[in-house]
Amino acid sequence: MKKRNLLMALSVTAVTVITATAVSCSDDDDVPYVNTSSDNAIRFAAGTEFSRAGDITTNNLTEFNVYAYTDESSGPNLFMNNVTVSKTGTNTWTYSPLQYWPANESVDFYAYAPTTWVGETGPLLPIAYDAITGDEDIVYAVIPDQKGNTGQPNAQVIFNFRHALSKLTIKLSSSDAKLKVVVTNVAMSNIMTKGNFNFPSASTADPASPETVGTWTDQNTPYSYILHWSQALSEMLTLTQTPTVIAASGMGRGGTMFVLPQPLTYRSNGNGNDTYIAVQCSISDVASGEKLWPNENTPKDDLAQGSTTGDGILRFPLSTSKYSEWQPGCHYIYNLVINSNDDMGAIEFGTPSVDTFIDVETSYQ
Repeated sequence: MKKRNLLMALSVTAVTVITATAVSCSDDDDVPYVNTSSDNAIRFAAGTEFSRAGDITTNNLTEFNVYAYTDESSGPNLFMNNVTVSKTGTNTWTYSPLQYWPANESVDFYAYAPTTWVGETGPLLPIAYDAITGDEDIVYAVIPDQKGNTGQPNAQVIFNFRHALSKLTIKLSSSDAKLKVVVTNVAMSNIMTKGNFNFPSASTADPASPETVGTWTDQNTPYSYILHWSQALSEMLTLTQTPTVIAASGMGRGGTMFVLPQPLTYRSNGNGNDTYIAVQCSISDVASGEKLWPNENTPKDDLAQGSTTGDGILRFPLSTSKYSEWQPGCHYIYNLVINSNDDMGAIEFGTPSVDTFIDVETSYQ
């Protein structure tokens, strides 16, 4: 149950069945009301693409920041400098001091939330970001080439925010009632935590495309997340047939995470830069109580050295034949269904599939 057991022994091939489903979800039903008086002031409203627990949505977005530039022959000219826009109790968006549309010029608007992750660097250069905590959802929006209409109603900028990060949920279960699977530790290896975000060039209100979706470059600083760490026998997890999200406990991170979009590598069975989930566990027969895995056929590299409960390590690749990278704005749900190991019988592989954007759910068995 020691931490070093989990971090040093992430190197076993697991019996897997991979499936994937995807569900999109709109949150456009509650776009805040915008004052439509006919003066030439610049006004804002905002909506977000999706509604998920823990995400930034139209309903819980109460503040965002705005940069704006006019397009002059010499290049972009700063027009609004990191202005904070807040939602009032009457469901309108306000900021101070009030700005007015410039005559005969178009304006490019960039917005983001929360109000700290872009900061003084602005949106025109790559933005360094560190996602190591995994608990922050960040969103962005772009509306280029806007012009006010003096004396006309609805001279407003309505942002559609996109999620900049990927979302990750990991579930555990065992569907074979004849087996007892007890999990001691769970970790996720070689996840890049730092990178540079690049705002898109076109409006985020348009359909997703390379021009309307922000990109990440230079992902770096790999990190191993401890998702569950049993520090006592009472904290070990006995899996049931119900897929359960690994909860945060003790030293374990657990829960849903927001991670950098990044390539996922699985080539060398846990060596090098492979990205995978490692589960330290034991599998027993319910009727007899006999331990089935690990056993005398289990390779040494698959044993959790120093484990007080004689555990082995199962490794589950984060990449599949359908996708080999995490995309921004996608929620990846990994269902790890642990029923057996290759030391116990034949390995069976299901057919992977991925449906439409946004949730990607993967099960291993």
